[in-house]
Amino acid sequence: MVNMTEEEKQQSIEAFLSIIRKSENALAHMKPGAPQTKLLEKRLKAARIGADVLHACWEGKDLDVSKEDLIEAKGVLEGLLLTLPSFLEKLKPGSGQRTYIERRIKAFQIAVSYLHDSVN
Repeated sequence: MVNMTEEEKQQSIEAFLSIIRKSENALAHMKPGAPQTKLLEKRLKAARIGADVLHACWEGKDLDVSKEDLIEAKGVLEGLLLTLPSFLEKLKPGSGQRTYIERRIKAFQIAVSYLHDSVN
């Protein structure tokens, strides 16, 4: 994962930014305090940290996130990684949706790898 092209890096960042946008839009329509809202807030926080980690690693920036938040984000992203492959089975090879999920999986894997290095 260290040897990534600039295009692959950009696609990974864009995958996280897309997740963040979609989560923020969904959150705006949800009931505050509901279990689904809390879950989405947790996933949104993990996505933001994932994007920040990628930026920090690739651009040599400092990461201003607590170790506890890094550990939590890693766990959330690992959990999401377990669910994403099931979506691939339902999608036609070469379709835009499949490409989108594949890029999301790759972005999550990279972020989890960097998070693992950051917390150890």
